[in-house]
Amino acid sequence: MRKPKHGSTFMRYSEILRVIGQYIERANLTEIRILETDEGLVLQGEVMQGEHAGERDTYQLTPEDIAALFEDGQAMRGRKI
Repeated sequence: MRKPKHGSTFMRYSEILRVIGQYIERANLTEIRILETDEGLVLQGEVMQGEHAGERDTYQLTPEDIAALFEDGQAMRGRKI
């Protein structure tokens, strides 16, 4: 996978995994599978709540998607000034 960038620097795997973990929690997934491909990451998990509870969902996240999720997470926490 081409590593996502935050600004002009590449994101570390620990940052990528933190972002993916937050995404998994927001999507209410359990029994997670993560596959790294040339195009990014493929996530698969079982939906825990809602109308699709018990079904398996699959998501593909590109490096750009991961970088955007990282930015969203920073915006939710606020930025140090």
